[in-house]
Amino acid sequence: MRPEVPDLSLTPLTDEAGLEAALAHSYREPILLFKHSRWCGISHRVREDVLRVAAARSVPLYEVVVQTARPVSDAIARRLGIRHETPQAFVIYQGQVVFHASHYAITPDALNETLDQLDRACSSDG
Repeated sequence: MRPEVPDLSLTPLTDEAGLEAALAHSYREPILLFKHSRWCGISHRVREDVLRVAAARSVPLYEVVVQTARPVSDAIARRLGIRHETPQAFVIYQGQVVFHASHYAITPDALNETLDQLDRACSSDG
């Protein structure tokens, strides 16, 4: 069941052009990138948390379903230099990975802490 997420900006990534657009977007604001398997219980539970954080924080969320977009998943591993896992979450800002976790290390607290740190850094810059 999908949680209520009325303010969620969710963009499915299905090709490498979409990945490049997501990375370009990260130069304007932090983004969340989430890779998962539709058939994995861990992925399902973690996805609910990621959706809630993205909606609560109004952070753009880009999502890769590995079964239907494996080439994109492989491109993420190559482009970001981080080995493929699933589920896997990234916070990306200015083209750089500022947070990465997989499986049960993907928590609302970890995502929120990273986004809070970025908020503080951005507000002290400007």
